[in-house]
Amino acid sequence: MSFLSRVLITAMTLFTLSGCSIIYMQMGWVVYDLTDRHVTPYTMTIDDVGVACSTTQGLQPLINAFTRVTSTDDLANLMMNMMAGACAEEAAVEESLAYIRAFKNQNINEAKDARVREKRQYAIAATRQYRAYQHMVDEFGEPGEKCPRLNHDEGVYWTLGNLAGLQSVLNDLKAQSVVNVPKDIAMKAVRGLQCLDNEEYWGVPAAASAGLKILMPDSSDESASDPWVELETASRTATENGVRLAHAVEILVADGGGHTDRVKEAIRRHAASLKTNPSHRDYRLLDVVASRQIRAVSDRMWTDATGSRTPVGEFGTFWDDVDESAAPVMDIDDLLD
Repeated sequence: MSFLSRVLITAMTLFTLSGCSIIYMQMGWVVYDLTDRHVTPYTMTIDDVGVACSTTQGLQPLINAFTRVTSTDDLANLMMNMMAGACAEEAAVEESLAYIRAFKNQNINEAKDARVREKRQYAIAATRQYRAYQHMVDEFGEPGEKCPRLNHDEGVYWTLGNLAGLQSVLNDLKAQSVVNVPKDIAMKAVRGLQCLDNEEYWGVPAAASAGLKILMPDSSDESASDPWVELETASRTATENGVRLAHAVEILVADGGGHTDRVKEAIRRHAASLKTNPSHRDYRLLDVVASRQIRAVSDRMWTDATGSRTPVGEFGTFWDDVDESAAPVMDIDDLLD
């Protein structure tokens, strides 16, 4: 083959490859635009967490494959990693319930193994949630220093990214800090949420601030209002808006502090609100995820007390509730008078 022929073949090959790269790049931007404008908003409206888990985990390889020819879609990755983290959290909860049952039955080997499986799932959750937080930082900047300029939709991503940061810290602690999520993210995230309007974002900023005061009382002013009252107020805001993320914050904070009576009362309020206030049409998935996190706390409490999770149709009730509608028990001494 002549030198000229080799040059022509090489030039044609390079041109062809370059053309493919351009096509892939254009396709990547189309996929990013479709995901941000339609796939993510649609997924937020569904109430099937299982479908959302499958969708987000299935889309991740496809969407991120285009980062080889385009830049990274941080908003899509924030949502996908946040949702995938919630899915891993649910798996961890199931292992936690398995541990309680095995321990109650004195099956020590199964209890130890369930605890290991639980910690591994929490590590997966923390890893995914930390990635979600990092994508938020890449898109908007580090929270805690200054507030970014955000429109409403960007504010939703900012809310979820900061919540993912908080969850990554908590879940890493449950996994014995094997992920090494920086602990200062929690404080940064709470400060970041204060950039948002409390009413517009479902009471989450106020709930996060109040939760921090309870968990870290040294960080708050002694003259400040009662943080438990602030949490309940934030939860009422969440109920009115139909996105009950603040309910989950209130219950997780109370549960983490060992305030059993507060946890029960908050779960009762949450269950009652589900019957009176429908989920927000555009953010139904977020409301359902929050409710499932709350149900996980209820399931753990029921399992710890009775050996099995919250009975079907009894979410918002507890094993030791007194049935006031039942007929009074007659004292045998009354018959003898």
